[in-house]
Amino acid sequence: MERAGFRQVEPSFRWRREVDGVPVFVELLGESENADPGRSFRPRGENTGSKLALLNIPGATLAARDFVVVEVERERLDGGGFSKVDVRVANVLPYTVLKVNAFQDRHENKDAYDLVFTLLFHPDGPAAAGKVAARSQIAHDPQVGAGLQLLHERFASPELDAPAAYATFVADPGDADELARRRQESVATVRAFLRSFRDG
Repeated sequence: MERAGFRQVEPSFRWRREVDGVPVFVELLGESENADPGRSFRPRGENTGSKLALLNIPGATLAARDFVVVEVERERLDGGGFSKVDVRVANVLPYTVLKVNAFQDRHENKDAYDLVFTLLFHPDGPAAAGKVAARSQIAHDPQVGAGLQLLHERFASPELDAPAAYATFVADPGDADELARRRQESVATVRAFLRSFRDG
């Protein structure tokens, strides 16, 4: 991170640098039984140096167990030319669990939006996402079970806060019809995903 021009800032799991006048932040996440959720911790025995800190996110290791590899080609910072790399990206099941937990913890409208958007626009839709999730090697992990139960509870009805958060993020504020439609959209999306997951 330091070689790339980033500097550690507070909180200690966050690194910052400016790119073309725009502040860019990188946050390092991990999972530890030795720190409270939402608190930073320093990994031990990983030869990472004494300055490295991670934000403790329960379930973060799920993404290391179920991921897809995406090839990305972009220009490197500071005029370093183009480079092509393989990037591990959380698959749909760990992503969904982490996002619903994030919404539960901080209640940000964007977390509800990110979750519904990912399921809604998964190739072939939310039912296909449920099938992919059902085949995941982490499908029977207790953290996944708890996360999907929470997903069911938070999107069980259009009147609940998670559908409202999604609708508020995407709809025009004064358009009551669109707000209602978006609430319904989020519930239908989550139901299709969960039904397909159970059937899978």
